[in-house]
Amino acid sequence: MRTNLSSFAVRLLGTLIVVAGACSMAVSGNAQSYDVVIAGAGTGGVSAAIQAGRMGANVALLEESDWIGGQMSAAAVSTMDEGNDLTPPSGIYREFLLRMEAYYDARHKSVATCYWGDNSHCFEPSATRKILNDMIAEVNAGTVKKSGHITLLLQDRVVRVLASGDTVTGVVTEKGKTLQSKILIDATEYGDVLPLTPARYRSGHSVGVDHQNSCTQDLTYTMVIKKYPGGVPKELQMQHEPPEYQKYLPTLREQWRADGNNKTRKLPVNFANHNAYRGLPDSSNPELYVSTQYAQITRTVLNWFNDYPTHTDIFDRGARRQILCDAKLKTLANLYYLQHEMGETLWSVANDEGYDTEYNRTVNSCPNIPAEFKAIENNFPALPYIRESNRLIGEYTLTAGDVRREKQGGISVVGFPDSIAVGDYADDLHACDAPGDMETELEHLSDRAPGFRSGPFEVPMRSLIPEKVDGLLAAEKNISESRLANGATRLQPITMLTGQAAGTLAALAVGQGVQPRAIPADRVQIALLQSGSILARKPMPDLPLGTRLWQAAQFAVAHQWVDAQSGFNPKGALSRAEVADLLSRAFKLTQLESIDDNYAAMYGKARYDKPTYEDVPLYSNVSAVVEAWNTTGTVPPCKQSATLFCPDAPLTTGEFVAAVAALNGKKRGAASVDAATLRNGVAGEDGSRLSRIDAVLILLNSQASR
Repeated sequence: MRTNLSSFAVRLLGTLIVVAGACSMAVSGNAQSYDVVIAGAGTGGVSAAIQAGRMGANVALLEESDWIGGQMSAAAVSTMDEGNDLTPPSGIYREFLLRMEAYYDARHKSVATCYWGDNSHCFEPSATRKILNDMIAEVNAGTVKKSGHITLLLQDRVVRVLASGDTVTGVVTEKGKTLQSKILIDATEYGDVLPLTPARYRSGHSVGVDHQNSCTQDLTYTMVIKKYPGGVPKELQMQHEPPEYQKYLPTLREQWRADGNNKTRKLPVNFANHNAYRGLPDSSNPELYVSTQYAQITRTVLNWFNDYPTHTDIFDRGARRQILCDAKLKTLANLYYLQHEMGETLWSVANDEGYDTEYNRTVNSCPNIPAEFKAIENNFPALPYIRESNRLIGEYTLTAGDVRREKQGGISVVGFPDSIAVGDYADDLHACDAPGDMETELEHLSDRAPGFRSGPFEVPMRSLIPEKVDGLLAAEKNISESRLANGATRLQPITMLTGQAAGTLAALAVGQGVQPRAIPADRVQIALLQSGSILARKPMPDLPLGTRLWQAAQFAVAHQWVDAQSGFNPKGALSRAEVADLLSRAFKLTQLESIDDNYAAMYGKARYDKPTYEDVPLYSNVSAVVEAWNTTGTVPPCKQSATLFCPDAPLTTGEFVAAVAALNGKKRGAASVDAATLRNGVAGEDGSRLSRIDAVLILLNSQASR
C-alpha cells in the first residue's frame, strides 16, 4: 500500500478543489460572524474545517480540550482502523497518511507497528497532532489558492445554540463568545450540540433524551506506555495498588500473563503479543521495528483489556466526569498489573507525548485518583475513546442493513446515488449488543452480518442533513445512523471522510447562499472526487485514483448508471441498447407503465400500445429504456432503416455527445451545452465507437456544466 501513496501526493495536492465562499468575519459588539462554526476538533471536525477552509470558507473550530485530532490523537487511538485492502485510502485521510509516512520516513521509522502485520498505519499521538496542526496552518497561510481561514478555539465549547425557528444561526460558548454562523457542524465526541438545537436526535436506543439510561458501547480510557531502558522515573512507578484494583485482577489474569500465548489472539496473551496489537513507532528509540517483531516494540497503547461499560447517562455532563474518572481507574489497574504481576518493571506511561499540560493537571484531574498516581494521570490522553454518541435524525438514517456485507471482502448490499464517502470496517459494537439494545424501528440484531466482515460500503449525503432544521450539519459519529451502523462508521478513516464531506457541503452552501439541503449531491460529489475521495463501493484497481477517468467511473457507479456488482469495464464499447439504459439512468428518463395491466404484470414493460421500433418488441428486455429514450426525441437514427433501433449496433462518440447535449438542454430548459465542453478529456474521435469510459466522462462533464 505504501509504495502507491507517495507517488500520488503531488497529484492529490494539485487537484484539491477550491470554491470561493463568503470569507468576511464581521464583528458586531461581542458577536463574531463566521461562515462555518464547527464544534469539536476531532477527526471529523478537523477534516471538515480543513476542507471548508480550502474551499474559501471562514471557519471557527471549537475544541473543549487542549488537543485536536479526537480519537486518533487526543484519545490516543492512533492505530488506524482500516477494514481491508479492497478500499485504498482516499480523500483527506489519504493525504493525512502521506504526510504521516513522510514524517516517519524522515526519522527512519516504520508506521507498520500495529495489528500484528507489516501493512498497517500507526502513529504517535504527538506526531498526529503536529501534522493536523500543520494542515490547518497551511490553510491560514494561503497555501491553497483562494483559501479561507480557520480560527482554532481551544478549551471552549458550545453551551447554547442560537436559532430562528428551525434555522440555526449561531452559538454561545462557555467563555461567553457569541459566534454567528451560516452553517453549524456538530463534530463533538459525544454529540453534545445536537440536544441544544431544534433538531431531533437519537440517544442509545431512544429518540431524544434517554431517561432510562440504556447502554451504549463501551468507552476506553487509553494510555500510551513505553519502555524506559534506564529505568522508569520514580513518579511513574506504581508502589501501591490503585483503588478498585482487586475488582479487576481476576479478569486481568484471564486476559494476559507472562506465560501467555505469544502467537495468536487467543487469551491469555503474553506481553509482547499484547504490544503488537496497538504498537506505535517510538521516536525516543533509535531502533527500527515493525509489528511482526513483537519483542522489539518499545511503545504501545493500553487499549484492549480496559474497555469500560457506559450508558446514556454519559451524555449528561453532570454524570460524565465520574464515569471518565472510574474508567481511568480501570486503566491504572492495567498498568499496576503490568508492572507488578507481569514483571515489566521497565514499562510505564509515556511522558513524552505532550499530554502533561495545565488542562490535564487541573480541568481533567480526577478526585478519586490518589495523589501518588497524579504524575501518571497527568500523562493520560486528554480525552477517552468514545465509540458511541448522540446521533442526528436526518433526511436518511443509515442502518446495519445498508452496510451489511454478505461475504468477507464483499461490497455492501445497498448503495446510494448521493454517496459522499466509502468506509470498509466491519460492523463492530463493543458490548451493548443484545437484542434489547437495538433500535427496533430501524433494525434487529439479525441485520448484523455474522463474524467480522469488512468490505466497502457507502454513506449517503442525506445522513449529514437534519430532516427539517436548516443551518446545521452533523459529522464525526453524530451523523444520522443506527447504533449498529455506527459500529462500522465510527473509525478514524471514515470519520475523516464524512467530515470532509460535511465541510464540502457547508462551503458550497455558504458560497451559493443557500441551505445545505438545496445543494445537489452531484455538486458535492464532484468536489470530493476532485479531492481524491472514493465514492463508489465497487473497487476499481485498474483505474489510477484521482485521474479524470477514475472520477468519471466513480461518479457513474455511485449514481448507479452501471451495475456496481458487475464492475466497470472502461474500454468496452457500448451498444445502442446499452446507451439507452445508461441515459435512462443518468437522466432519470420516465419509463411509463403499460396500458394493459395484465401485460404489465407479466412483462413489467413500459406503457405503450405498440413498439416504436420493429427490432425492439414489447417483450424485449430493453424495450422500456429504448422507448423512454425515444420519447425525448434525441435518438440518433439507425443507419439501416428509420423503422429500426439497431440495439446491438455501436454508437459513435459524436452521436452520444449530440444526444447528451440535447438531453442536458431539455433538462435545464435552455440551449444545449457546447459539444466541446462535453468532450473535454474524451479520447474517442467523433466517428469512433463509443467506449464506456468516454460515455461516463461525457456524462460527468454534463453534470458539471449544469
